[in-house]
Amino acid sequence: MSVLFDPALRRDLARAALSLAAATPWREVTLVKLADSANRPVSEYYGASVGEALDCVEEAFDRSIGDSLDKLDNSQSVRDRLFDLIMRRFEAMEPHRAAVLAMEQGQDRDPTLIAAAHQRHVRCARWVLALAGLEADGMTGQARAQGLGVIIGQARAAWRGDSAGDFAKTMSSLDKNLRRAEEMFGRWAGFEAKPKADDPATP
Repeated sequence: MSVLFDPALRRDLARAALSLAAATPWREVTLVKLADSANRPVSEYYGASVGEALDCVEEAFDRSIGDSLDKLDNSQSVRDRLFDLIMRRFEAMEPHRAAVLAMEQGQDRDPTLIAAAHQRHVRCARWVLALAGLEADGMTGQARAQGLGVIIGQARAAWRGDSAGDFAKTMSSLDKNLRRAEEMFGRWAGFEAKPKADDPATP
């Protein structure tokens, strides 16, 4: 569990982490350097860690998904709403591409970091599901979040391979995997029911 509960402390730590990661090899970043970059006494970050700075960065990107939620088109299908919400996160990440990639360097070779990254993706998925108006609690909600977390992780891997400012691979991965989830799990995963082939209402 996080030891930092003050939102201002977390925001400042996220900004400091992104600033340092853009200019310094991430392996050289320390809590003291983060506190200095955040213009805060290091004592305010007692009990925190460099790993928690990553959590704060990811949390900031998650929060950005909820900005201007009134612009979300609720007449869209569930799949399209999920697509739009998740793409908001990648759009928030894009200006910080160099810093994010620096922080992720070597992550795919460390099982502990891979597991931590997945948990962040699941946390993001819970938030996305809630914003999309889907159940994100209970056994069904947890299963949805786990599945959507995997889809977000796959889209993130594609994002790393995109050229700066180009989301082609990201969008392709996200669209493909959301469609696959819709086809495989349907209403159980929160998608609309598909009309049967012999349904008279089907064109």
